[in-house]
Amino acid sequence: APLYHPPLNAEAFYTATAEDYLFFPSRLWPVKRQTLVLEALAKTSEPVTVYFAGVADSREYDLELKNMAHSFGVEKRVRWLGLVSEAEKIALYAKATGIVYPPIDEDYGYVTLEAMLAGKPVITCSDSGGTLEFVRQRETGLVAEPTAGSLAQALDELWQNRDQAARWGMAAKNCYQDCNITWQNVVERLLI
Repeated sequence: APLYHPPLNAEAFYTATAEDYLFFPSRLWPVKRQTLVLEALAKTSEPVTVYFAGVADSREYDLELKNMAHSFGVEKRVRWLGLVSEAEKIALYAKATGIVYPPIDEDYGYVTLEAMLAGKPVITCSDSGGTLEFVRQRETGLVAEPTAGSLAQALDELWQNRDQAARWGMAAKNCYQDCNITWQNVVERLLI
């Protein structure tokens, strides 16, 4: 049985009224697929806005992402926040409409757990690995195919259905509680 452990500062996460943005917290790195999100934004029918928090592994990749946003005509719907403090990150989770996290074959994925703690639904992809242990289609979020078109549909769906997004977020928070993701549970299970 998997022993799920909580992310850092799990007790500090909270839920606030959703604002007009989706949040993508992760280092800027090709396997996290920020480029796929930019491609998807170019295909949305809604004015979906994404806040990216994190720094690039290289200056070249950082420039590539910003140039791509410009070439796709979505630079006004993207905010590059760079490195944010832990308190800022937690507040960004709390106020987001939802979380975007479509990495390639993630092993565990603290981003998904942090989203659940903040009561926010997650949009991920069918090949994103560990995120799929927690994101249940139209229950705790949305699972798109790893294509710009499919991801764009998921972004639009969450953006258009704010009440549903809030319900999925609360279901995600309840799922986290039901999974008993605590260090105490990990230690007790290891000592059995």
